[in-house]
Amino acid sequence: MRLLPLQDGGLRLLLEHDEASMLDQLVTQLIHLLQSHSSTALDPDPLFASLEVGGSDEAPEDPALARLFPDAYETQDDAGAFRRVTEQGLLNRKLQDAMQLTSALGLGGSVDGESRAIEVDIPVTELPAWARTLTALRLAIAARIGLDAAGDHASLLDDDETRGTVMVFDWLAAILESVLAVMGADRGDDTVGG
Repeated sequence: MRLLPLQDGGLRLLLEHDEASMLDQLVTQLIHLLQSHSSTALDPDPLFASLEVGGSDEAPEDPALARLFPDAYETQDDAGAFRRVTEQGLLNRKLQDAMQLTSALGLGGSVDGESRAIEVDIPVTELPAWARTLTALRLAIAARIGLDAAGDHASLLDDDETRGTVMVFDWLAAILESVLAVMGADRGDDTVGG
């Protein structure tokens, strides 16, 4: 994996075919997880989809979904009332972001058997969707493997059963860090000389 800033403020992501395929599979799994929790079909208009009202009173039982849609308030009544109004819109936004990422990867589920590099140019306008999707993936993975505190990382990395998943978690973090750095530089937050 290599990441290069683009002249227009975007980012070029260079992935080996296997890396691109893994990222596409992870995002596809995230889409399926989100769709399993959705109560409506996704509106094709991004604005209306993200403003759609609806949701349940209770936090999801699935730990990954619970991490993606945490309670916004301490009391159950307040958290439930807020969830009823906002959950579906938030879910739709996450779905749209994830679909945008898989579209940008352009694999479409096809694997030609050749190990070729995949080059993805991410325009500056799409960087927030990438950041949100990579964050959602990391939250879902952390929930699945029990990565709840900073101290959990080392023990999960030492465990043969979770080592590979933690390495994927860290790989996603490296991509996310680059996306966030480019977004920060675009806003003028870059304090490094130049």
